[in-house]
Amino acid sequence: GYRYVILDIPLLFETRGLTRFMKYTVLVYCDPLTQLARLMKRSGLGAAEAEARIGSQLPLDEKRKWATHVIDNSGDRESTRRQVLRLHARLEDSLDFLWARLAVGTAVAGLGGLVFLLLRHFIS
Repeated sequence: GYRYVILDIPLLFETRGLTRFMKYTVLVYCDPLTQLARLMKRSGLGAAEAEARIGSQLPLDEKRKWATHVIDNSGDRESTRRQVLRLHARLEDSLDFLWARLAVGTAVAGLGGLVFLLLRHFIS
């Protein structure tokens, strides 16, 4: 019953190839100073180590070009939460895969009708 699936792939844009299998991609980003501070705190890295790790990844501006949706995580938690809820509503209301749902519904209804007719034929 869900309309979309979330795959959390930290280095998605670095792989390049995986993005072709996805209808939408979401980049959650923050400004470079916040990114550096969060990485140092989370991983217990020094500034040089954290900068090297960030430097080995695609720059955020490059990732933004690849993403179909961007969430700015530089602010407070509530700001990020509001952005996520807006994106969720947009994806839930999307009709992008309506054709697939209709095709599956039609196939199931057709098979159900066929089974009904076969049962009716053999029972009579």
